[in-house]
Amino acid sequence: MRRDFYATVAQVLPVLLLALVFESRHLERIGGQRRRLRREDPENGVRFWTKGRVRVYTLSVAVIVLGDVGLCVLVLAGSVPDSTPLRGFVVAGVILTLATLLFRISVDVVGATRELQTRTGSGR
Repeated sequence: MRRDFYATVAQVLPVLLLALVFESRHLERIGGQRRRLRREDPENGVRFWTKGRVRVYTLSVAVIVLGDVGLCVLVLAGSVPDSTPLRGFVVAGVILTLATLLFRISVDVVGATRELQTRTGSGR
């Protein structure tokens, strides 16, 4: 039963990683934006997600996901013994990935369905 857990996680996490990094126009959109903090640019600034923070967070999630996949493969190969802390680490990586994907989807859906006047900043 536990081998099924590691095998499933090892298959699902790369798909989620692709959804986060490669199958989204999110990074392309951010690349074309000026993302200064709101205190520097009160009209168009962002509250927290500057390009540097997006870079660090996205790369951190990618490293955690790849580490989880590697650990799952090592457990399946018999090189690393199964343990409760290891399962907790793997589950935490899955939860982090799903939460990040949910946040990204929410931002994209809200942005895409926002009324035109609030997207462009004009009332017409």
